[in-house]
Amino acid sequence: MWKIKYCGSWNYKPQAESLSAEMRELGFNIVIEEGDTGQFELYRLETVENSDYWTSYMTEGSGIPKFFTLADVEKKLAGG
Repeated sequence: MWKIKYCGSWNYKPQAESLSAEMRELGFNIVIEEGDTGQFELYRLETVENSDYWTSYMTEGSGIPKFFTLADVEKKLAGG
């Protein structure tokens, strides 16, 4: 399971909705929710010792743009 958290600003939500739709088309189980100011982040749900944790998977930095795309996510999933 995946989650996109985005800032409630006018330009963040469309980016989150677009990425979410593209990921769903590929079979990802994904939700989106409004987060903190300036946030555009992808989380992955991990289970450790029967407890669920949302861990940050992707955010801006180290060659990752503020509004990363499906291609950026696929690159990271492939280990790049």
